[in-house]
Amino acid sequence: MAAAVHGEGVLRLRACHEPHCHAPFFICSHCDRGHCYCSEDCRRQARLRQRRCANGRHQRSEEGRLDHRDRQREYRLRQQAAAAAVTDHGSISITSPASLSGGQVEADTSKPFSPEPVTWRPPRCRICGRVFRYINPYPRIPQRK
Repeated sequence: MAAAVHGEGVLRLRACHEPHCHAPFFICSHCDRGHCYCSEDCRRQARLRQRRCANGRHQRSEEGRLDHRDRQREYRLRQQAAAAAVTDHGSISITSPASLSGGQVEADTSKPFSPEPVTWRPPRCRICGRVFRYINPYPRIPQRK
């Protein structure tokens, strides 16, 4: 396989760092600035997990416990004020919307399953979308005879 020509972009194969994804994706050398997730959704999920861990550490600290105490006190005061302001109660629904459907869903069996044919497409950069030539960093070495 030929090497990259000077000035030509090269695609690099990466694996997504999201623990539930690990999808392979291509990224060109121009866009490769620390991207380690295959999509915005995977990046968002990882950030959410980081924030939850940080919030858990904070709530286990003494300062976090005091913050939680203060927030709960303010919440209870707001609830008490809202309960005193209610002058009329709403009507109660007799039937639940979930009970109307019966909870049964039937599968559509009118068409048999047929997988779509796989067509080859040139690899694209996940960030900019440009098509480049992929250069395998581990080319296959023919065995000597």
